[in-house]
Amino acid sequence: MKRSSQLIQISLIVGLILAIVGCQEALKNSLNSISEANSQRNLPPISPDAENLPEGHAILDMEDARKQFDPDAAPRNNGIVTTQDDIEFSIIYWRSADLDFKYNRGNMCSPFYEREAAHQGDKTDVFYVKITNNREQKVIYDVKKCHIADQGENMYGGHNYEDMEERLMMMSRIGGLLVKNGLAKAREILLEKKVAKIEDGIPPGESVEGFLVFQQVKLNATDITVHIPLEKAPPEGTAARYQTVPFEFKFKHERGIRLMQPPPKRY
Repeated sequence: MKRSSQLIQISLIVGLILAIVGCQEALKNSLNSISEANSQRNLPPISPDAENLPEGHAILDMEDARKQFDPDAAPRNNGIVTTQDDIEFSIIYWRSADLDFKYNRGNMCSPFYEREAAHQGDKTDVFYVKITNNREQKVIYDVKKCHIADQGENMYGGHNYEDMEERLMMMSRIGGLLVKNGLAKAREILLEKKVAKIEDGIPPGESVEGFLVFQQVKLNATDITVHIPLEKAPPEGTAARYQTVPFEFKFKHERGIRLMQPPPKRY
């Protein structure tokens, strides 16, 4: 009888130890899942496709990008850099959460503000670009000719200032001074507004940089290409025509990371 009681006690102790170990393992797995989710919240849903970069393209390391771009537009992830026809081009993706932190604060509504419940087609993907013209003639760009294409041949157009103004008025329920200041900021930071008129272009030896906005890609997009055509002016005094220089940048889109992005926030 005594031996039987001891066996029961041992069994209970062993069971208790196993239960504690099981709880600890479950807690560890839960904490790991939370940690992984939090890390994904801080990652960009769009990043350079490092394995499929075309010849002449290179990864622009985040630290190098911080030195190259305007310090006020320092990115938090890697981008892509290339040179073609004496035109140097750098491009990097900006998360909505980072744009909110930078611009959706104080007496200003972010030019890129979007409601969480908005339809995918009404949201945006935003890139920061820098173009340096090392040619002897000007280079012209038009944001309305830029677009993103995904692996399913879906096209996502570029937005100009008028598109952003209409979108912000639709998205924001605040109105008044906040929107007015947000639009004023848009005129300062959009790539389109870095030249007075499209035909003015980028003069020889000069650079422009700013934000380039597109319609947000669909959740099922995986491989995307950002198409940014530039037009190089012919030498003066010749009958030659403008020629298009097609810049194409390969990126990957991660559905899981997109779904884990934090909601819009005002600071």
